[in-house]
Amino acid sequence: MQSYLSTNFTADEVHNAIKDMKGLAAPGPDGLPALFYHNYWDIVGKDVTEAVLNVLNKEENPDRYNNTHICLIPKIKNPITPSDYRPISLCNVIFKIITKTIANRLKPILPNIISHNQSAFVQDRLITDNTLVAFEIFNYFKHTNRKKGFVGIKTDMAKAYDRVEWNFLRATLEAMGFPQHLTNTILQCVTTVQFSILINGNPSTPFRPQRGLRQGDPLSPFLFIICADVLSGLITQAKNKQLIHGVKVANGAPEITHLLFADDSLFFCRATKQEATNVRNIILDYQRASGQLVNMQKSEIIFSKMVPNEVKVEVNHILPMTRVDHFSKYLGMPTDIGRSKQQIFNYIKDRVWKKLKGWKEKNLSYAGRGTLLKAVIQAIPTYIMSCFLLPKGLCKQIESMTSNFWWGSNTDKKKLHWINWKKMCKNKTQGGYGFRNTCMFNEALLAKQGWRIATQPDSLVAKVYKAKYFPKCQFMEAKNGNMLSYTWRSILHARWILQKGCFWTIGNGESVNIWKDSWLPKQNGFKVWSTQQGYTRYNLVKDLINPATNQWNQNLIHQIFLPFEANQILQLPLVEPNSKDELVWSGTKDGLYTVKSGYHAAMEWNHLRHNQVSSNAIATDLTWQNLWKLKIPPKHATLIWRILNHSLPVRSSLSSKGIQCNPTCPRCNTSLETIDHVFMQCEWAKVVWFGSPMTIHFNTTDRHQSFSEWLSTMLKTKNQECMAPIAALTYHIWRARNLLVFQDKNVPVMCVVQQAISSSIEYQTLGHPHRLPMCAAATQPRGNNTNWTPPPRNSLKLNVDAHPCGDGRWGLGMVLRTEEGKCVGAKTVVVSGLSDILDGEALGLNVAIDFAQSLGNTQVIIELDSTSIVDAVKQRNFNHFYSGRIARRGRAFLDNNPNVSINWVRRTGNQAADFLAKWALTEPNKTWVNSTPLCIIDIIHKDISLCNFVH
Repeated sequence: MQSYLSTNFTADEVHNAIKDMKGLAAPGPDGLPALFYHNYWDIVGKDVTEAVLNVLNKEENPDRYNNTHICLIPKIKNPITPSDYRPISLCNVIFKIITKTIANRLKPILPNIISHNQSAFVQDRLITDNTLVAFEIFNYFKHTNRKKGFVGIKTDMAKAYDRVEWNFLRATLEAMGFPQHLTNTILQCVTTVQFSILINGNPSTPFRPQRGLRQGDPLSPFLFIICADVLSGLITQAKNKQLIHGVKVANGAPEITHLLFADDSLFFCRATKQEATNVRNIILDYQRASGQLVNMQKSEIIFSKMVPNEVKVEVNHILPMTRVDHFSKYLGMPTDIGRSKQQIFNYIKDRVWKKLKGWKEKNLSYAGRGTLLKAVIQAIPTYIMSCFLLPKGLCKQIESMTSNFWWGSNTDKKKLHWINWKKMCKNKTQGGYGFRNTCMFNEALLAKQGWRIATQPDSLVAKVYKAKYFPKCQFMEAKNGNMLSYTWRSILHARWILQKGCFWTIGNGESVNIWKDSWLPKQNGFKVWSTQQGYTRYNLVKDLINPATNQWNQNLIHQIFLPFEANQILQLPLVEPNSKDELVWSGTKDGLYTVKSGYHAAMEWNHLRHNQVSSNAIATDLTWQNLWKLKIPPKHATLIWRILNHSLPVRSSLSSKGIQCNPTCPRCNTSLETIDHVFMQCEWAKVVWFGSPMTIHFNTTDRHQSFSEWLSTMLKTKNQECMAPIAALTYHIWRARNLLVFQDKNVPVMCVVQQAISSSIEYQTLGHPHRLPMCAAATQPRGNNTNWTPPPRNSLKLNVDAHPCGDGRWGLGMVLRTEEGKCVGAKTVVVSGLSDILDGEALGLNVAIDFAQSLGNTQVIIELDSTSIVDAVKQRNFNHFYSGRIARRGRAFLDNNPNVSINWVRRTGNQAADFLAKWALTEPNKTWVNSTPLCIIDIIHKDISLCNFVH
């Protein structure tokens, strides 16, 4: 850690810090937001970087950048005293670049120096980790029959950030082993601040504080948890000396004495006078040293089930806090989940209703309502749903309220819902509008917790759950039982998503059961179809691996498995025989589960399970994809979506649904007002289309194609430049129709055309965010070689490619050439069982590495046209599939063999390997030494001629 933290900061670290900042976050006293630096980094970047590095590397005083405005945010409705406000610091962006750079340096080491009991601001730890562990303890409190029970203490720190003593901060950093120069720099950033309070928008007289950390400084959260770790250390020290004893929810479970989330603290000990006194003394010692102060009025204390009342009184006297039967909430979540889940979680519906009640849907387009509902309303229950399974009835009520708002219904009036909610929740590329199915999203969030338990067994929450619920098996095989907490039942309810979408990649094969686990990538699930009958002594995948060679036992595998499964197993690369088996998620490119991918997978599986077939034959998936790719105003796209879904309230449709109205067109009063009539058959509409710059002419006699079909055809065949004005004209024809119906305004044809042209041009020129110049600079420039280029003198170049051959097989081709372009080796390989092109490209690299190894100490350059594989190897950013394992092997090989390098090449410079990969089925698994395959002679000669031309 010392050497890592002592290294000088670099310009790249400064650049990464500014990139991480939100462009339009509130600026500091200089008035310049981060967006200014984003857009003009090519101009100011050099000077800013130099100024920041002077502070970070040369300990220059940052006080000239350290003026800060304080914005007071009310915590209650009618604030009176200063404590009723939350002070937010508005720092200058240059200062935030300094502290953000330090914070980025600290981020990767925090998991190693901060206790597992702290889950705030630490990489790979979530707020829900503490929540889940706490709820298991609360469940234990509720059901344990131990008379010598436990006490739980929830403390509230008063103005936690503002009370941190600077001397204590320095002592803590030094005790943790921070280098002296970094400690000095951090303290300078903290202590040289000058505050001005914003009063009615105007800054007050500046003043300097004597202690405290700023809320709004990127470094402050990390410094706070570093200080709080002292409290964690004191508690742990007392536990080790057996001065206090924590709660163990099951045999083998970790002993929990405390849980911290920033300044939210939970403490647990035995319900005795001595242990309560010890906890109180620890808290008092920490308060005296750090400056922190526990607010006794807001702190609470609870006891486990069988603790006698006289003991409760004694302990409560030592810890004078409010005694309650259960904490009302912990980290914003209810702690006592009874039988009536609807009653417990009903407050979520009330919050949704309160939000919707304050909005006026009339002032918003359907697209605007959709954005607001997705960003605000559907986000309200997300936090609770990440730990609890909400009742289906409650989910339906929330969806009903959301749907009513979108269609314009309220308590005073009802409006038709032209499309059912199930269709609205489909992905936009499948004809839906992308609203979330609340129940399915709830399960996807809970599956995330299951994923973390399965893949992070060393985390505190995983250890607690394993000891209590599945001590003798893996998470995927855990069974239901008695005395389960509601959080655990919720996670088990959503586990089917992981069981259906996860599989194991094989390392040493010690964790994967051949017959029960999912580990064989194929089309229909990941479990083997062969039976274990007669092979009971073979249980784990490691039993199929020859320990002497670290290769598959081919004879045994052909003996046990069906032929196609045997072939698939033998193609799985055993590139890391000493590594652990790894559970991966099939729904993402990196193999890590995300809520988004889990939700879409669950929706798709649910769709297939119910055999739902789209009733809209006009619009295909390609239609929807092209519609939502268009760079047009969302309200234009939403109108086209409604037309394609036949959901516009034209008079004929209203009449068919029993609404009393005149079904004829309000313009011509001769024909039924249908969607086709409004947009293409009415004489007025035809004049609009013909009068536009595109001069579109609809044939009145041709009634074989509806307007929906015409739009669908246009979306499939026309480009952005053509579709943008079509969408604009469609929108303004409908707008003119509504002005006529509801306001009796007759908009002239040319006004409609002009409005459509203006809105389309305006959106194209003003509707897109600025492209940041710095983004281009941050991207690694690729080589400009469009043709094959020879290697340096005394070197060889090995070009590699993969090509799908159909029926699950892949061809690999590689060509080895000298500096003169002469082919001195080539190879074709056919493999099967790979799931995608990335695995094929990675396996090609694997074979290429073996090829390079056989060449001894020769300088070899391996070239691939897969940016993903090359970037993974060079940047050490590996996915968790087999391709990632192979890339890791490639990186390790390069580290140990400096004579071999790997580069990316354009496909046009990799034609020989590409053709050989395609040729692999014709001549599979063949090697050419000091000769050229006949099939690529012309390509080799062409590459040589182009090289000669260039030189």
